[in-house]
Amino acid sequence: MNATVLPRFVFTFFLGLGGFSLQAPSAVAEFETDVLHQVSIGALKLDDQAIHWSAPANGAAEGDFTTLPIVGVESEYVFQRGWVHWGINSGGSLAWKDSALELTGSRVAGGASQRTVVDSSLLLAELHVGGYVRGRLHERITTYAAAGPMLLYGRHELDDQSVFDASGNVLDGETVTDASDSSAFNLGYYARAGIDFEIQKNQHLGVGFRYVTSDLDLDDTVGTLDIEGPQIMFTFSTRM
Repeated sequence: MNATVLPRFVFTFFLGLGGFSLQAPSAVAEFETDVLHQVSIGALKLDDQAIHWSAPANGAAEGDFTTLPIVGVESEYVFQRGWVHWGINSGGSLAWKDSALELTGSRVAGGASQRTVVDSSLLLAELHVGGYVRGRLHERITTYAAAGPMLLYGRHELDDQSVFDASGNVLDGETVTDASDSSAFNLGYYARAGIDFEIQKNQHLGVGFRYVTSDLDLDDTVGTLDIEGPQIMFTFSTRM
């Protein structure tokens, strides 16, 4: 998602909520408490994310982290109350996945073909803060949207390599790279939207959508990793 599409998406969603609120009956009760806390679980799908790693000895590695399990927390602090609330949204998430990297190519003086498989794991953690709006579609149904900057941390690890010759036999004593891990911080942006269904007073189940964009310079292992894509979340929210 480029720099122009994200603000337009957020502005359009916020404008739609505002337009709906003008038609909402004033008799419907406002939200009764100021802070909403939400926990979520889902999957982060990175857009066109593949690893192309130029390793030593004329090798080329390929792998991917296209879908990562993710858990998250959110808090909404209201500044303006009414049929539509708005205020500050803060939160964070944690995603992690193992994925095998396969290294192929001519890796010995005689030109023999070898294949190396390396266990690879990726950890992503982020914190964010932004603005949000939340409005009622019904007495028991609310919808929301939020956006803002985030701080992203990533760590990539390589271990447990296995090297095979052309016949599939395991070889010993081969080294893929001197570095076994790499980590980095970077800034990025997030946008989130969703819908909540009240199951009892001040408790809600819902479905959410988030989009994040950033990149990480993991130069000691796979180089620059694009972190951009949607997250589909199942949520539980409560007001305290």
